[in-house]
Amino acid sequence: MAQQLFNPGHGNFSGLTGTAWNPATVADNRYRFQVQLLAVDAHGTNTAYRYSGPGSLLSPNSVDFSSAYLQANSDNSRPKLSSMGIAVRGPGLLLSLGPKNGFALSTRVRTALQGNNIAGDFLQAAVDEFELPNRLKDNSFNLNLNGFAELDATYGRVLLEKEQHFLKGGITVKLLRGIGSAHLQAKNADIEVVPEAAQVGDTIIRLNSYTGSFAYSNPNAFNDIDVQTAAKWLTSGGSPGSGWGADLGVVYEYRPDAGQSGGLGLQRGTGPDQGRNKYKYRISVAVTDIGSIRYREQAVAFQNINLRNVGVSEADLSGLTADNVDTKINHILRTQKFDRENQFRAGLPTALNIDVDYKLKGVFYANVAVSHGLRTRFAPGMRHFSYAALTPRMETRWLELATPISLSNNYQTLAYGAMVRFGPLTVGSNNIAGLFESSEPYGANVYAEFSLLAWAHSKRKNKAAKGKKASAPTTVPTSEPALSPEPTPTPTPTSEPISTPEPTPEPTPTSEPPPTPEPVQTSEPTPVPTSEPALVPTPTSEPTPTSVPTPTPEPTSAPTASPEPVK
Repeated sequence: MAQQLFNPGHGNFSGLTGTAWNPATVADNRYRFQVQLLAVDAHGTNTAYRYSGPGSLLSPNSVDFSSAYLQANSDNSRPKLSSMGIAVRGPGLLLSLGPKNGFALSTRVRTALQGNNIAGDFLQAAVDEFELPNRLKDNSFNLNLNGFAELDATYGRVLLEKEQHFLKGGITVKLLRGIGSAHLQAKNADIEVVPEAAQVGDTIIRLNSYTGSFAYSNPNAFNDIDVQTAAKWLTSGGSPGSGWGADLGVVYEYRPDAGQSGGLGLQRGTGPDQGRNKYKYRISVAVTDIGSIRYREQAVAFQNINLRNVGVSEADLSGLTADNVDTKINHILRTQKFDRENQFRAGLPTALNIDVDYKLKGVFYANVAVSHGLRTRFAPGMRHFSYAALTPRMETRWLELATPISLSNNYQTLAYGAMVRFGPLTVGSNNIAGLFESSEPYGANVYAEFSLLAWAHSKRKNKAAKGKKASAPTTVPTSEPALSPEPTPTPTPTSEPISTPEPTPEPTPTSEPPPTPEPVQTSEPTPVPTSEPALVPTPTSEPTPTSVPTPTPEPTSAPTASPEPVK
């Protein structure tokens, strides 16, 4: 993909990288501010061949792309594509402007060499260096080389916060500086590889018909570019191409706890908590990279090439290099016969990005994302190859793990990835098969980001008012005998149970008044332990009726139930 979006999990701590997916994420961001020092993504992919040779992305010096190690995709029902490029972001700044607004300023440079809508038979003939006789009818291809720098200003704002519903929107305005661009297109081509016996002169390929276009800016643009030159172009102009671009996006969140806590996970009235993810599910929609770059300096364009019965010699194809490709192609296509223009436009890789993020439980989430390229088949400029991804992830403030499973390359190639974020550092790959030998991948990519400063909002604790709990009055259970403060030396049992009406017990006749503890007036009665009943000595004499009343203690704040009769 030309427009690599780094981590496809679209977590809540993606910061500046997240604004490239949807500018609305800058509002209500988990970061108070972020200073991104550098972010790099490198990729190479195609849908025509698997690589089965030595080496990998981790050991590139031993990679051998000779035809012996290229396993052709047998499915020629769909046109092929390829892309190889690098994207560099940084430095950049993200700043939270209160609970409803956010702002970001960042720089980015993107370069890519791409081919799309390439007929499988034509591509195979090119890999065989046009040595096998063949007639290739109804062929097409679109080859593009692009590089540009951009200065991005992003603003986002909360648009709606009502009960369970939350909506925010954002926009990014891009100042574009074109480094260089070239494209070669064949909308309809009838190409014949001439058998050696039928060759006339040095002709090895005959263009029976060819309809297309060819354009390029200054041929040495990529040789002359450096960091100082790119910085000068962004600040004061003077680049080979220039233009404007934009991103537009909205994000909706469903917050089921809004009825009790305003969707903030807090008591109402305590203010927003920007350090907390507050949604059950989140829906994001954005259109990115709207715009184009116009090239004027040393620009050459032939928009309407129409050839019939043109021979191509072996000398025309041999010795083709980056330094002479413009001269060679002009000769092959006989461009001197057609009208020449001194300017052309190269479009940005416009895409529609949609994702749904669902909170499973705690720190675990699942994300489904679709990014669909909106450029037409033969539109000149950089392209975004469509993909869909399912990404489970674990996310905290300092640690994030994600494992994307994707259908990339216009939904044709199944790939597995992995990502880890630890504090300000993020590393990962959306196609980890290409990192290892003998995996036979269609491509590989790797990315890394590092933030010099990344200060996230802290989660606010839910400090609900806690009133003092009033102790309920406690009564002594009647199923167990009550404990006496002191053991009675010579208990005199009664012959019958004592019936005590409430609320004040009636006097109970006893033979001798046992010692009675003084009643204690308390504001809150103290529970009487009932774990073990007091042992009462067994009487040694037969119970006799009693006539002397026992003094009754004054009632306390809570009446005490009468004990069971002592046997």
